[in-house]
Amino acid sequence: MKIAAYAVAAFAVFLVALNYGLEKYNQSKQWQEIKKSAEAFQKAEQELYQKMMADTYGGKTPQETLELFIAAVEKGDYELASKYFVKSKQEEELRALQAAEKADIDNVIKLMKETENDSGSYSVDRKTFIVRKPILTEYTFYPSGIWKIVEI
Repeated sequence: MKIAAYAVAAFAVFLVALNYGLEKYNQSKQWQEIKKSAEAFQKAEQELYQKMMADTYGGKTPQETLELFIAAVEKGDYELASKYFVKSKQEEELRALQAAEKADIDNVIKLMKETENDSGSYSVDRKTFIVRKPILTEYTFYPSGIWKIVEI
């Protein structure tokens, strides 16, 4: 009987050890996946930063970026105008400009010219600038030292 009790106890210890080992293995595997995700995020963040540093389309102030954008639109150079937007919105804005009616573009440009006279406001960290009237316009400061349009 004692041998059976020892066998049951040994088997119970084995199961506890096996469970502990499996738990540690799963934790290690989860840690490796978290580490991989963090590395991928860091790589993507670094690539975005490099793209932002290479992007030279924009002004030294939000107002200058707006003036450059308006000038490009008035010349009909929608490709150039779209480059004054943040990288992630350039293609979308190019398509929108190309598809828009001339009268609609003229109306928006008229409002934007009125926006030039509005002072707007900077965020606390001075990396965002927003004009609310007569048309909402948001800008962001790129690490390359230029301002880009986020939204009109």
